[in-house]
Amino acid sequence: MAAGRIASVPLSALAEVSLVPGETPITRRNGDRVNTVQAFVQFGVLPEEALAQVREAIDAAGFVLPTGYTVEIGGDSDARSSTLNNLLASLGLIVTLSIATVVLAFQSFRLSAVTFVAAGLSAGLSILALAVFQFPFGINAVIGVIGSIGVSINAAIVLLSALQADRQAAAGDRMAMADVVARSSRHIFSTTLTTFAGFLPLILGGGGFWPPFAMAVAGGVLLSSIVSLYFTPAMFVLVRRRQDGAEAQLDRMPEVVTLAAE
Repeated sequence: MAAGRIASVPLSALAEVSLVPGETPITRRNGDRVNTVQAFVQFGVLPEEALAQVREAIDAAGFVLPTGYTVEIGGDSDARSSTLNNLLASLGLIVTLSIATVVLAFQSFRLSAVTFVAAGLSAGLSILALAVFQFPFGINAVIGVIGSIGVSINAAIVLLSALQADRQAAAGDRMAMADVVARSSRHIFSTTLTTFAGFLPLILGGGGFWPPFAMAVAGGVLLSSIVSLYFTPAMFVLVRRRQDGAEAQLDRMPEVVTLAAE
């Protein structure tokens, strides 16, 4: 073998080479002809990140599809879209049952609205945790966000139930409300810390599936507990103030007395 060259034998010395056309099956999907392009990512690389790099490379190359051609993205993105569609299909029933349960627990639509606003804030905080630590918003992260919403609703229900059960706190006494929040915060923080500690090994373990899921749950629970301790009592005061104002206005309404002469 000479320097820089590899010893090789021509293929024609071993066999006769010829091109023979063969029948290729036509792949169809929903009645349309399809050309499927597949790629398998390396271990530890998230599909969403690889897909983002492929899209950036296609845009940088200025690739334009011919007329009549379309591109559909499958894999993780397709699974996420399918899961979201399935969730949205039953979302109406789930939301209705959730609202009915919380309203029956509080016997108040306003306090129930405070609970669901806290749940919406928890979902946003879970997405914020994913964005800060640069985890993709895949199907596993969506499941984690849903889990964090359930835990945040539990924290809001604990606080509002305790405030509603205390007579002085329900009357608007700020010191009594502070004592109720301080007593309830022990249960909330203990639940939050145990939940975060349970998901911490999944976050530190690495991989493509568990870290986004664990970060969505742990980050949302950790941040929503802090928001619940400040947001929920303030909203409770606002709700009680409006309710007391409406009751006082009803008390000041003049009574109409009708005298019937016999």
